[in-house]
Amino acid sequence: MKRLYNTIVLGLLLWPIGGVAQILNVAPAHLVCDYEVPEKLDTQMRTKLQHALTKYGISSEPGISRFAMVPSISIINEQTTSTVPVFCDVEFDFVISLEDAYSGKVFSTFSKTIKSRGTNKPNAIAKGVSSLRLNTPEFAHFCEDAKSRVFEYYEGQIGAIAAKAKRAAVQCDFEEAVFILAEVPEECPSFNNQILPLILQYYEQEKNLFGEKVLAEARAVWAAEPNERGAAKVAEIMANMPPSCSSSAAARQFVNQISSKIEAIEKWERNYQDREQAFRHDERKATISAARAVAVAYASNQPKYITKVFLW
Repeated sequence: MKRLYNTIVLGLLLWPIGGVAQILNVAPAHLVCDYEVPEKLDTQMRTKLQHALTKYGISSEPGISRFAMVPSISIINEQTTSTVPVFCDVEFDFVISLEDAYSGKVFSTFSKTIKSRGTNKPNAIAKGVSSLRLNTPEFAHFCEDAKSRVFEYYEGQIGAIAAKAKRAAVQCDFEEAVFILAEVPEECPSFNNQILPLILQYYEQEKNLFGEKVLAEARAVWAAEPNERGAAKVAEIMANMPPSCSSSAAARQFVNQISSKIEAIEKWERNYQDREQAFRHDERKATISAARAVAVAYASNQPKYITKVFLW
């Protein structure tokens, strides 16, 4: 139960931070090479790739996408000089592939041949990767092609994704249902008509269910400790109450019934009123953004899925 609380609370409390727009999300993968590369180079490549993808409208948040960006290095030629000091010259193909993380199917690729010199092979490879520039028209074209191919995939899977989410919702597992639906990018043509209504519906149901659990927990604590200490605990629990849920009115009534008011309870009332007003300012955007946050939090609590690529 504690894991469920933490997951949903994260989603419900994070919504004011971001906007509603959900750019395409593709999970980053570790660098693949026929030579064992240093961990530092792998991390640098991840950072370089993330910055480039973000620039071209592709997010790299792991956990809620079946697609992966896989960087790889394939050595073409290497030579050690006979000079003093000794240098190593390497030539390699650097490839970034858009792949289905579960099947390994390649949808689109970007490749560049790089020549580099270093004090040894790892140093030469690292220098070559450092010299790579992804702010080019060629890489921009690759990103656009990758996005179009991902959208095509999801358009073909919309019906199956919606059906899978509905099966989870029938079992009252609304956070899983939202997680399943959140994988679909908002840019897909069918998103607004077939996916968004379900996201709003299941998120609302999960929010109401969660609000009921928060209120029940607060009432149980107050029943056990109807004093100042209990009121402080109630205030801490009630801080998790989602705005504009089915338990909002009952929550207010319950707090008003606590006669031994303390500062913590009064502070909760002020904060909750502010959150309610902010939520109603643009309820649709707040709901979608919160639902996305629930999906990300849910994904972070799930075991790693078996994939065909080595994800971060």
